[in-house]
Amino acid sequence: MKYKTIELSHTNEIIQTYGVNSLMAKVIESKKIDQKQFKSFMDPHLVYHDFSLFEEADETLERIEEAIANKEKICIYGDYDCDGILATTILVQAFHERGVEVGYHIPNRFTDGYGLNTTRVEQMAEKGYSLIITVDNGIKAFDAVEKAGELGIDVIITDHHAFDGEVPVAYSIIHTKMSPKYPFKEICGGFIAYKLAAALLKHHDPYLFTLAAITTISDMMPLLDENRSLVRRGLQFMKQYKYPSLELLKGNRNYDVTTIGFTIAPRINAFGRLPELVNPVYLVKYFLKEADPAYLEK
Repeated sequence: MKYKTIELSHTNEIIQTYGVNSLMAKVIESKKIDQKQFKSFMDPHLVYHDFSLFEEADETLERIEEAIANKEKICIYGDYDCDGILATTILVQAFHERGVEVGYHIPNRFTDGYGLNTTRVEQMAEKGYSLIITVDNGIKAFDAVEKAGELGIDVIITDHHAFDGEVPVAYSIIHTKMSPKYPFKEICGGFIAYKLAAALLKHHDPYLFTLAAITTISDMMPLLDENRSLVRRGLQFMKQYKYPSLELLKGNRNYDVTTIGFTIAPRINAFGRLPELVNPVYLVKYFLKEADPAYLEK
């Protein structure tokens, strides 16, 4: 195993400037955390950047409200990892709370591959869907989005993955790195889905907030800025409300970052790797608020 050596030369300066001990100073220097980030990190108050800061937020909400008003068929298209599964759950639940039934799909890792694909788009067209909302994928789905346009389906992409300059010609795209006004870029698909859900519901939901916290840990996002606030408050909600779906997954462990990162998230990810045993789509049903307790026990 190779180790990377980091030369630290400003530790004493950081101790004086930040008022921290030597260990914390070394972390600050090695991670290149500036004073603004450090202040945000230490701030106990909730940091939350509103959905309206995304570049195409208005277009996205207007198109979804139009689809709801016209009773169009909407499909949420997720991913087979923890982030994608819970991001899908978050949006499906938000629509349910608006009194809207939506379709949703978690792709099979082995037969579908990653992200939205043309075969699934064609199937959705046959079933009468006119709006697809991707979560945790889509920013590189050029062929699928083009096919959707040919078939009269609008695609809203919500994603956080890297892209190489060009992006698909979708109806709208929600991505931090395409949004100059969005102040913190490193959030995951589940947190973006939560922000869209909160905008649709016009209020914050503790359970959906908690699911977004789990996705942030599972995707190993930096626990700075609003990610830190999300995880901190999400852990409080888990301990306070003891959600049945999470209680069963954590077993006899305490709610903390380690339990989520090494117990809950891996158990969710496992279903995406073993689709022949359990279709990951059923995990969305498992995490919905209205899931039957008997179903959870299965």
